[in-house]
Amino acid sequence: MSDRKAKLRETMEADHAACLTIFRRVAPEQWVQPVPSDDGAEWKARDVLAHVAVSEAGQLGQITRLLEGGVTVPDDFDLNRFNRRAVQKYAAASEADLLSMLERDYAKVLSALEAVPEAGLDKTGRHARGDTLTVAQFFHRITEHRRQHAEQLARVLGL
Repeated sequence: MSDRKAKLRETMEADHAACLTIFRRVAPEQWVQPVPSDDGAEWKARDVLAHVAVSEAGQLGQITRLLEGGVTVPDDFDLNRFNRRAVQKYAAASEADLLSMLERDYAKVLSALEAVPEAGLDKTGRHARGDTLTVAQFFHRITEHRRQHAEQLARVLGL
């Protein structure tokens, strides 16, 4: 593994461990507390967990399509609509199921990082947020996104 990939993996592993520590500290009654969302939707703490869990696979899909020479997201992609729908779709999932999903998809993200050729890290494409990123930046965005949401939960819930 190249030095660049090793550093990225190290950051991802540290962020993942820190996020899981936060998510596991949330008490059952805290999962229903209201928290801010990216698009102003009325979310509960568990909705943030669902959002984060779904985003792992979604962002990995963008990376995969980019590396295969495809379109990462359609031109008319509405990230806020996608996020609201994903949270609705997983409304009945338990927190344990969402954490398991997050762990599973995180492992897939790490495997994908290992499989990317060094030159592939510099390939660019449009992220769901609308900005253009390199594949390396896509991987960084995944871990940064999860960490920001976990830290926000910790602040709001007083963890």
